[in-house]
Amino acid sequence: MSVFRKLFSSNQQAIVGLDLGSSSIKVAQVVKSPEGFKVLKLRARPTPTAGVKDDGRIIDPALLGKEVKMLFEDAGITAKQIVSTVSGSHVIVRTVTMPVMTEKELQHSIRYEAERYIPYSVAEAQVAGSVLRNPIPGDEKNMEVLLLASPKEIVQGVESTIAAAGLDAAAIELESLALLRIAKFVLLPEVLKQTIALINIGASSTSISIFKDESLRNSRTISLAGNSFTRAISQAMNTNFEEAEKLKREKAVVRIEMDTTPIPPASVRIFNVILPVLSELTTEIQRSFDFYRSRYRGESVDAIYLSGGTSLLKNLDQYLAGELGVHVEMMNPIPGKTKEGIPGASPEEAVQLPQISVVALGLATRQII
Repeated sequence: MSVFRKLFSSNQQAIVGLDLGSSSIKVAQVVKSPEGFKVLKLRARPTPTAGVKDDGRIIDPALLGKEVKMLFEDAGITAKQIVSTVSGSHVIVRTVTMPVMTEKELQHSIRYEAERYIPYSVAEAQVAGSVLRNPIPGDEKNMEVLLLASPKEIVQGVESTIAAAGLDAAAIELESLALLRIAKFVLLPEVLKQTIALINIGASSTSISIFKDESLRNSRTISLAGNSFTRAISQAMNTNFEEAEKLKREKAVVRIEMDTTPIPPASVRIFNVILPVLSELTTEIQRSFDFYRSRYRGESVDAIYLSGGTSLLKNLDQYLAGELGVHVEMMNPIPGKTKEGIPGASPEEAVQLPQISVVALGLATRQII
């Protein structure tokens, strides 16, 4: 069985979460606690320029593996069992309807079903399927299946990177499921029963995952993300990408109509530059919601929970709430007293590091939920 097909297994030894992002590498190690879980280690390190493409493909596994090894050494992590994830626009996640069948029949049939949804050859893909509802209420002859497909190149890149770091890949799973796992720790049970969107806005991609009653209903990844804002600033202000990224982090503020707080002229200019990107991102989120509504007979999203480094853009949550007409909150991924839950973190890191490391934390909690 390939690592990719361990996606839906329950491996209790996978105790370290590793998120190989295009901007940064995040690693998390946790243990169970009365509050849910306690963070033992949480660290991040910039991804080498020749490390990961924006579409999730790993360019140089040996180089990236070396960085992962150094990150583990810096964090003082000695565990070898790793849970990681595949993500990016080439990773396809769909909920599909199929005739009721056995698990063995499903794993045989899912590759044929995947041909309808993936833009690349099934022969070049890793494909997996998991039953969500069997049978579908009101449709006793059919069941709802979660279909996942990824180019073998992406999966093999993750496996090779982990091996190059001298570690063991215990499982590779969906980013969406890692996000849901965190939600189970930090959101109230009554909230989890609602229809919620977990939106992870990273550097090169944004994942939009819609759940109802803890069941994944729809998942989509788009290329509009943090780098889109940075490129807009770079072009408008005639500066390089690195300086534009610094301007975004230090001075970007999303203006809210009802907020009369004065904003520095530099921040106003940056907002005007990024507004078209922000509007496009909002439109893409709305499209995902509209698709969900059309598929599930008028059901709507009750709340949005944001994560990822770009979600830290000031006032982004308020802006999205106003534009989409939906309640929006930051995920706040560590239960209990966040500031006390990250050994060795500065006050600034205690706020930012969990938000950019939600996926890694979700992966790390795999063995305690």
